[in-house]
Amino acid sequence: MHVFSNLRMLIRCLQFVGQLSIQNHAEEDGLFRSTRHATSKFVLSFTVSVLACSYLMHCSIDDYDKLSVDGIIWPLVYVVHNATFCAVFCALPWQTYRHRNRLAAALNTLRQNELSLFDLTGSVTDYRVVKLLAVVIVCNTVFFHTFFHAYYITKTHSPDELFLSVYIVDCTFMYFDVVIELVLGLCDCLLLIAHLQLDRLVWIVKNRDQAAMSIDRVLLTYVTTYNSIATVLGDHLCSYFGPLVLLHCSYTCLEAAICILDTNRHIIKIDGIMSIVANILWPLSDLKKLSAVFLLGEGVNRMVEETALCTRHFDDYRLQNTRAAKQIQKFLLKNLHQKKKFSACGFFDIDNTVIYMVFSSIVTYLVILIQFKQLETDLTQAGDGYNVTSNVSTVQP
Repeated sequence: MHVFSNLRMLIRCLQFVGQLSIQNHAEEDGLFRSTRHATSKFVLSFTVSVLACSYLMHCSIDDYDKLSVDGIIWPLVYVVHNATFCAVFCALPWQTYRHRNRLAAALNTLRQNELSLFDLTGSVTDYRVVKLLAVVIVCNTVFFHTFFHAYYITKTHSPDELFLSVYIVDCTFMYFDVVIELVLGLCDCLLLIAHLQLDRLVWIVKNRDQAAMSIDRVLLTYVTTYNSIATVLGDHLCSYFGPLVLLHCSYTCLEAAICILDTNRHIIKIDGIMSIVANILWPLSDLKKLSAVFLLGEGVNRMVEETALCTRHFDDYRLQNTRAAKQIQKFLLKNLHQKKKFSACGFFDIDNTVIYMVFSSIVTYLVILIQFKQLETDLTQAGDGYNVTSNVSTVQP
């Protein structure tokens, strides 16, 4: 029995792309630990990320002069977008390496929780929905990567050297999309596992009388499992995934606004249906990744609160002045002012309210970009009627 056998495919994919620095020692004790070559893998991955970002920014600066012929707004947005992307891209290997031990601790804690629940009930938790989610994440990654890879090759294919330059940039974006899909997918699966364990814990507490379980054993499992999951959410997963969610959220808001305007430009110029579809699917893919994290975060945070309220099921006159009553009192005092939730580095709780924040940010970026673009157009049209020489403006005939 192993709770993470359902995630074997997802974990192997993360190891294959070089963004998972832990492994399971099933032959020894079944625990997750840092890999032997974690530092070497990090140095290689971080170096490649820095080089790719340096090349991307070099191309952005070179393209700035070419694009600024028609105005400076879009070239400036282009550079800012790439700079934001580079910040997230370089933070990814650093974050997955620096907090690898926290991820290992989270996985080991969830595994121990399952063992405790099995010892108490004699049956395992049904994690089939977790396996289904992992399969959907991997298949979705393969599908989108294949589609965009074929699209970019078809769009930019040419025998000259320019194709290689554009292809390297495209591969950089596609690699990042694959990695962030898998990393946030792992976050989704871990949140779902924690939710299922809490849901089963609530059921055990509510039905302990029918199951004829010892009150001391149920209470011990309840307190231990709840505290461990609160630690996993508030400390381990927040430290590992929180900064990535925060950075990717900022990048996605700007990216979505740019893609919306770019799609409008493709529609006006009638560039082809594939260009329009690609510009719609790319930001939708990122919004889908974040929405899944937000919804699952909302679910597990609510489940934590519901589990904490289950102490009322231990309100029995037979427990007065007993060791169990003292344990309940201690548990309530500890968690009265200490509500740990899954959050983005403490900036905001990761729940479904963040979805509205993301869409409002996209609209804000969109309005700002439209205003700047309109201002640039007005200034260009106003300047067409004047000939500026020697600081003297004269109307052209």
